[in-house]
Amino acid sequence: MDTPSYLADVRFILEDLGGSLALDSEVELPVIVIGAETFTPLKPARLVADVTNTGSGIVVSGTVDAEVQAVCSRCLREFPLQVTGAVEGFYISRGDDYEIPEEQEFGYIVDGSIDLMEQILAALTLELPFAPVHDENCPGICPRCGADLVDGPCDCKPDHSDSPFAALKDLLPDDAES
Repeated sequence: MDTPSYLADVRFILEDLGGSLALDSEVELPVIVIGAETFTPLKPARLVADVTNTGSGIVVSGTVDAEVQAVCSRCLREFPLQVTGAVEGFYISRGDDYEIPEEQEFGYIVDGSIDLMEQILAALTLELPFAPVHDENCPGICPRCGADLVDGPCDCKPDHSDSPFAALKDLLPDDAES
């Protein structure tokens, strides 16, 4: 599946050194997959950024706010998650890349526009949790019966047979005699 684009028209600042424009718009996001986690956008993200012609290229700096549907890694409940990321980008015209240091990341200005989607997705990916939880105190699910412990304790009795100390039980006298 192709990643969608978010194009910003920079034609009117290309010839204006120090020229800038302010972006404040909604961005339709694709589903973001990080490892085993899938984050589905619940509504368009909000991008607020400044785009400036520095002479050596176009610099973008701003933030993106998104609300995504996540799945709690403890109890497997779906929940809305608000995330904010810092968007940064540097764009040049084709043919100007000989002046750019090798370690500098950049994109190209194509037909007077820059595509910000890669930077938007990178900003959000950096901020999304590896193991999302809907509440830091979420007890999760019972490993034996699968009951959601958010709703209360289940009827399972604790199983200590897998404990590394289970073998010691047979070495101790019964407490009933003491």
